[in-house]
Amino acid sequence: MGVINITPNSFSGLGEILSPAEVAERFNQFGQIEALDLGAESTAPMNKSIGHEEEWERLAPYLPYLKTLKVPLSLDTYHPETISKIASLWLKEGIEVPLIWNDVSGKFDHFVEEFLSFSPKFSYVFCHNLAPTRELSGRHMDYVSPLQGEDYLEELAAYFLPFKRERVILDPTLGFSKTHEQNWLVLENFGKLQQKVRHDQWLLGFSRKSFLRRKLGFEKITSENREELDQYHQKILEEIKPQMTGTVLIRTHRPELIQK
Repeated sequence: MGVINITPNSFSGLGEILSPAEVAERFNQFGQIEALDLGAESTAPMNKSIGHEEEWERLAPYLPYLKTLKVPLSLDTYHPETISKIASLWLKEGIEVPLIWNDVSGKFDHFVEEFLSFSPKFSYVFCHNLAPTRELSGRHMDYVSPLQGEDYLEELAAYFLPFKRERVILDPTLGFSKTHEQNWLVLENFGKLQQKVRHDQWLLGFSRKSFLRRKLGFEKITSENREELDQYHQKILEEIKPQMTGTVLIRTHRPELIQK
C-alpha cells in the first residue's frame, strides 16, 4: 500500500504539498502496488486537528484523478462525513475503484456499519487507538496502556478479537497510543499477535514512524536522512516478514524499495 499525504504538516514529509499531477507522477513511481493510501490530515500529536470541511477542501482537487485509479483507494480519515461523501460519490457515478476506509479513530460505530453496507467493494481498516472519541483521534498519545511484554500483546489481541469480520482489515497502528517500547514489542512480535487473533487480513505500517527515526538518532526527517530512514524500514521489514501469516498489506511511503 503506497502512501501519499496531501497535508502541509505531515509527520513523514518535508512540508511539501503535491499537486494532482504530482500525485499521479508519484503513483507511477510506486510500481506494482495493491492500494493507494491518501491522507489529507496529519494525526501526529503535535498538529492541530482540522474539521471535515477543511479536509474535504483539501481532497476535492484530487477526486478527478482518484476516480481513474486501477487499484483500491484507501482514504486515511477519521471523519465519517468525509468518507460518506466519497462513498456517495462513488455509488452515484458508478466508480469501479474499490474503496477502503482507513479509520485511525479505532471507533467501530454505526458510521462504519453504514459504510460497509453501501457496497461489497468497500472495506474498512480497524485501527488501534485508545483516544475516547473520534474528535480526539489526534490526541492518541494521551491514552497509552501501562502494560508491557506478553500482557500488552494479550491486551492488544483482546482489543481486536470482537472485530474479526469480512472486509475488515486489522491494524495494530504503530505510532498510535503506544510508548517507544510498545511499538518495538508489537513490531518484533507481529506474528505472535496474528496467532492470538487469527484473522486473515492485516495492515502493518511503520514507514517513517518516529520510533524508527529515534532508533537512528534523527531528531526529525530531512531530505538528507530520509533515504537512510526508508532503507532502515526495508531492513526491519525483511527481518519480520518470515513470521507473517495471512494477507498483510504493508503501508509504506516507498513501495518501490520492497519490490527490489
